Amino acid sequence: MTARQPDSINELNQVAPILAEATKVLQRAHGPHLQTITIERLVVGVFFVGLKLSTGEGGVAYTPPEAVKNAGRRILRGGSPTVRGMQVSSILAGELVHPFSGVIRLATLNALSVPLFAHGCYSLDGGDDLSTMDTLFRGRRVCMVGAIIPLLRRLKDLQPAEVTIIDRKKETEEEAQAGYGTFVPPEQTAVALKNCQTAIFTGATVANGSISELLALTPSDTAIAVVGPSAGFVPDPLFARKVAMVGTSMITDIDRALDLLAEGGGGYRLFDGCVRKINLPNLLRLQQLGLVQAC
Repeated sequence: MTARQPDSINELNQVAPILAEATKVLQRAHGPHLQTITIERLVVGVFFVGLKLSTGEGGVAYTPPEAVKNAGRRILRGGSPTVRGMQVSSILAGELVHPFSGVIRLATLNALSVPLFAHGCYSLDGGDDLSTMDTLFRGRRVCMVGAIIPLLRRLKDLQPAEVTIIDRKKETEEEAQAGYGTFVPPEQTAVALKNCQTAIFTGATVANGSISELLALTPSDTAIAVVGPSAGFVPDPLFARKVAMVGTSMITDIDRALDLLAEGGGGYRLFDGCVRKINLPNLLRLQQLGLVQAC
């Protein structure tokens, strides 16, 4: 058994109530001011969708290949609405009818979360690539769903007991065979998660709508980390589902980031001066797992 791939990114509304809960958190946090915020610029890139708000903050989200495929059919049948100038409250309410509406919504949530992180509303750990959260990985059996090769390289430095990698991309399997871990087919997802001590889900699992099923497959005593730029929204709904840590990023130079995306750039270029990496630890869950000392 493996996590189902949604036929359309719009299925996020059904597959991931996580986003609906994040929306409520942000609506409470921003209050009436939310009604005044609009989309200043939108870029639908090859690998990421990025947008800038009228407040100056920005967010990005991974563009799943299935969303691109479905969008191509829709675009040929008719035009897409102009998103620039649209109120973010309308996007959060699901009123945007667009081939990439689900990804745009996720990028909007990520952008709206930036000021909450910047103003200290959450405990931030500024460690680079999980290094300050090494108790989640060192000496443990780790399963990563949705491989990020630079993260696999960093994970190797943290010396886990073993690493199992699940990804549909053939090129990921080829790189995994270079010594980063053992590659298993998606059909073995349930078995791999059952046997691991730490599960890593990339932000792509949020963007493609599979994270809810993956969380359901993960045993209750497993430490869970959700990692990647697409997971840059307020962590409350993930923490409520016993996620121990969110490793993500804040966009620090949205204009440059959007320029890079418009030229077909991906994650490697975004991390070259456009973002600040952050870790969001769920201290209560880490204490329950015995991975940090209770205060």
